[in-house]
Amino acid sequence: MSDSAVIPPGRDHDGPVTGYDVARAAGVSQSTVSRALRGDARVVAQTREHVLQVARELGYVVNQSARSLITRRTCTIAIVSGDLRNPAYSLLIQVLQEQFHARDHRVLLLSDHDEGAGRFERDLDSLRGGLVDGIVHISARTGSSAVADLVGVGLPLVVLNRDVEGRLARVVDRVTSDNLTGGRLLAAHLHERGARRIAVVGGPADNPSLRRRARGFARELARLGSPLDPSLIRRGTVTSAFGVSAALELLDVPAARRPEAVFGETDYIALGVLEAAAQLGLRVPGDLQVVGYNDLEWAGWTMIDLTTVRQPMREMAQAAGDALFARMADPHAPQVVRNFGVELVERGSTRS
Repeated sequence: MSDSAVIPPGRDHDGPVTGYDVARAAGVSQSTVSRALRGDARVVAQTREHVLQVARELGYVVNQSARSLITRRTCTIAIVSGDLRNPAYSLLIQVLQEQFHARDHRVLLLSDHDEGAGRFERDLDSLRGGLVDGIVHISARTGSSAVADLVGVGLPLVVLNRDVEGRLARVVDRVTSDNLTGGRLLAAHLHERGARRIAVVGGPADNPSLRRRARGFARELARLGSPLDPSLIRRGTVTSAFGVSAALELLDVPAARRPEAVFGETDYIALGVLEAAAQLGLRVPGDLQVVGYNDLEWAGWTMIDLTTVRQPMREMAQAAGDALFARMADPHAPQVVRNFGVELVERGSTRS
């Protein structure tokens, strides 16, 4: 039968949905269904999306490994990460991979950072098809929809390096750090260093971890009698490029209106703030103090020398791996919530 042959819709049997059922309902041949599910380039995009939509509606699931039919285990773990250009994710992925490989498990790396392209939704369909035994989510994707989608996959899940709020906070295993305290530490440090006009360059407002970080920072400044000026807050993507553009907007003003300090809500953003200061000829810390968050490896390099908050990233990743394997061993075990402590690391960007 050719790819263009039309098979009448409907099912004539009980039991699991088959590729034949999808073909009948989609009005295409079985070979077209097979090619569409494999992502074969010979199937035009419109037909492929139609087949995938029908398969989802029918609840059709492709088992990716014959082995899993017998053992129901694939010995594969999915790591769902955000933008891999963010160095924080690279470190966490490295530690997780080391841990999983040591336990004879393979790693499937997926990304959810391109929220408008629909790739994440297609990856979710693949995960439902039996590709992996468990999932670690280390993304800073905004809001809670991505976490809710991953919970809906029905596999053991651990969320790493991000807070979870609302109803999901009561059920999702997670490993994070004390973002509220981290924000307070940075605010107190800048205030102690004499800064009163302080700007914030941060990520999306609906990112739970960054929101808690910012909340701790703002509350501490208010407690110290130096509340944040809302006109000095900029929010955008968690990238150094946004750090540059936002900081140029804040800093390229007369000295009397210029902030005395900038809190970059991640080291990656703070790196952009430092670049903007250099472009404008501002001395750090003489003309401008800059702080970040995470204590990535390069934050301590002499040319950067960034004051920041240290999260124990390696220990957090190890704890996340342990939590995932514990959940895989016992799906009904009590919820795991680990909240690691943080510490201020003072360097040259605030210290003369």
